[in-house]
Amino acid sequence: MQERRLIKQLKQHDPDALSELMQQYTAYVGTIVRNILGKVLTESDVEEVTADVFVIVWNHSKEIQQGKLRPYLATVARNCAKNRLRGYQETVGLEQAESICCCEDIEQEILVEMLQDVLDALAPKDREILVRHYYYYEGVKQIAEDLGMKESAVKMRMSRARKRLQQELIDRGYAYEDSPAVQKIQFAAI
Repeated sequence: MQERRLIKQLKQHDPDALSELMQQYTAYVGTIVRNILGKVLTESDVEEVTADVFVIVWNHSKEIQQGKLRPYLATVARNCAKNRLRGYQETVGLEQAESICCCEDIEQEILVEMLQDVLDALAPKDREILVRHYYYYEGVKQIAEDLGMKESAVKMRMSRARKRLQQELIDRGYAYEDSPAVQKIQFAAI
């Protein structure tokens, strides 16, 4: 019920709701951002991106669906952090970038659809482990603690699930090693 009230107030642009949102979710958002940027950028960059997440959520609060606040925050945090990383990577010429992006975007869409189908076929615990590791960038140790498993069990389940994903993509005609889209698989459809 508290989340429902908070979302309603955010949609009405109530500043108190933004303060409450930040108080409740800064650690959550910061962890996601830190997991992505932590080894590459400074702590001040992590804090800046975390603040950017709340600005974006505030500006797009009309898009938040009831019961989906945490996933929405996680998605915005992940995208903001990845965008910050892209800013530090080398750039290519405009014409070359447009041709690469167009082909890779179409290829990525197809891959995401296939990946979603394959993920849906996995056991729920295997799917949760993969999503937490690759989508939320949680470490094996954290996942193991949260799920009450040994780290070795989490690693084994991840390994087996990745092999199933890889084989399924190959079976569907997707060359795993050769495709740039597969090399940078994003669980964006989850």
